[in-house]
This record gives sequence, C-alpha cells and structure tokens, in this order.
Amino acid sequence: MRDRDSRRKDERKEVVIRDGDRSFSCKLLDVSATGISVAISHFIPTYKEIGVVMEIDGKPVAMKGSVRWSIDPAAEKGKKGKLGVFIIKPPREFLDFAEKISGTKS
Repeated sequence: MRDRDSRRKDERKEVVIRDGDRSFSCKLLDVSATGISVAISHFIPTYKEIGVVMEIDGKPVAMKGSVRWSIDPAAEKGKKGKLGVFIIKPPREFLDFAEKISGTKS
C-alpha cells in the first residue's frame, strides 16, 4: 500500500478524457505503467474505449484507453466521480513519465 500511496498525485495535473465528441477536463490521481486514475464529474461505463490527452514534458501526448472502473458522481451523495483507465499501447513518453513518478527511474 505504501508504494501505491507514493504514486498518488496532488490533483493539480490535468488530463483530458475524450468520450466520443465530448471532452472532460480531469485531475490526475494516480499513475502506473499500465494506466491512470482521474477525478471526473461524468460517468463513463466500464470497458468503453476513450481518448486520453496528458501534457508530458511540456507537450500534449494523445493516447487510447479503456475504462477499467468508474465511480459515478451521481450515484451517492458526497462521492466524487473517479475513473480508472488502462492505457492501450502506451507511448514511450507515458512509460517514462510513469517510471519517473513511481521513483523507479532516476
């Protein structure tokens, strides 16, 4: 659990989630070599393919993802919406970023 806590973000890094023609600005919560979790104000169903855009080293990196879990912000009072996204064929920029965040790369 301690390793997972070390990857948690401070919710300042923005991520854009694209669901068809709609785009949602989200805050990054967690990152790993296989995916990310974000705070989101919209519900997206599990296993739906989505677009993900993150700024890495000052430039936008577009990726494809698949929703692995989703907490609907409208389901329970007081709960924030969250989304877990598996990154499909993550680009080198994302893998380097994930390694840097997790502390395994110097």
